[in-house]
Amino acid sequence: MAEDVLFAVQQDTVDMDTKPIEETEKYLIFRSNAVLFGVHSDVVKEIINEAKITLIPVLPEHISGVVNLRGLMVPIIDFRRLLSQPPEDNRCIIVLEYEGVQLGILVDDVDKMIDVNEKNILPVPYQSGPAAGNLVTGMYSLPENGGTLMMLDIAFLYHEQ
Repeated sequence: MAEDVLFAVQQDTVDMDTKPIEETEKYLIFRSNAVLFGVHSDVVKEIINEAKITLIPVLPEHISGVVNLRGLMVPIIDFRRLLSQPPEDNRCIIVLEYEGVQLGILVDDVDKMIDVNEKNILPVPYQSGPAAGNLVTGMYSLPENGGTLMMLDIAFLYHEQ
C-alpha cells in the first residue's frame, strides 16, 4: 500500500512539471513597404506569383482591378496604395476568402507561415493613428528579434473597399 501512495505522489509531481500545451493559430506573413503583416491562414485561399490584372475604370486608387481566377473575377487591392505608399514591381497576390467572398491583395512578397499564440498578440497603440487602428487588430513580436508583425483585420479590409 505504501508503494501505491509513493507512485501516486510521483505521478502528481510529473504532471505538475510538464508545461501546458499552448494553443496556437497559423498566420501567413507578408511584407508591404518593409512592414510585416500577418493574416490568419483560415482566410488564405492561394498565392499567385504571376497574374494579368485587368484595369477597371472609375475604381478607388487602391483597387488595381480584377483577375480572372478559374472563371471567377476577383478584385485586387494594391496594399501599398491602401497604405498611401508608391506602387512597386515584382509583387505577388494573396487571394483571401472571407464570408464566401474572394479578394486579392497585391503585396511586396510572402515570407512564411508561422504559429502564433494569440494570447501574445498586443493591442495597437493609439498613437499609430485611426487608420492603423482600423487596418490591424494587434501586434505580435516575432521570435529571435524577427521584428513586429501587424495582424491584419480581414473584416475591415473587406468592408473598406
